[in-house]
Amino acid sequence: MNGDTEAGPGGLFAFWESRWRSGHIPWDHGRYAPPFAEFVEREGAPGGQVFIPGPGSGHDVRYFAELGAVVTGLDIAPSAVAAARERNPHPDAVYRVGSILEPDPELVGRFDWVIEHTCLCALEPVHWERYAAAVDRLLKPGAHYLAIFYRNPHDDEGPPFGIDAGTIEALFGTRFRLLKSWVPRQSYASRTGREELRWYLKP
Repeated sequence: MNGDTEAGPGGLFAFWESRWRSGHIPWDHGRYAPPFAEFVEREGAPGGQVFIPGPGSGHDVRYFAELGAVVTGLDIAPSAVAAARERNPHPDAVYRVGSILEPDPELVGRFDWVIEHTCLCALEPVHWERYAAAVDRLLKPGAHYLAIFYRNPHDDEGPPFGIDAGTIEALFGTRFRLLKSWVPRQSYASRTGREELRWYLKP
């Protein structure tokens, strides 16, 4: 990711929309993220109103909707939203076009869970503080933030952009209380040992 992406959501839109239009989406494994199934096995399924930023073609959105949540997926690329509506429809899944960095006011304070998979690592680090602030704004008091952090990507240049423990703590530790964290045993083969699952509570 380079050039216009540093300018803000407009540059991000151009970059990711071009990837979806070209069909060059190697991060799409055709199914939901395995660490989420591991979380559900250990801790139970998230319920209520769930928000997933940057869900791409919607595999994670549909997974949690099938478990009983009402799920909103927000993606900056209209072509990704169109793909999600076509590939992963569900009565309790809503797909919207928009930016996590500038969430609509109607979404603020509405959600019981924000669930992160591949949105943060798709953003250049310059955007991460705004991302964390947006997550905080979207969540109700007493709500949860569940995230798969990409700790050790193959490509240091990004995207995906890896994140270290100190940065995670600086972004989220001051806003939320960490409940549990672990390296998931269930993972896509290419990401085994490269991810960390963290579960936070908003006080």
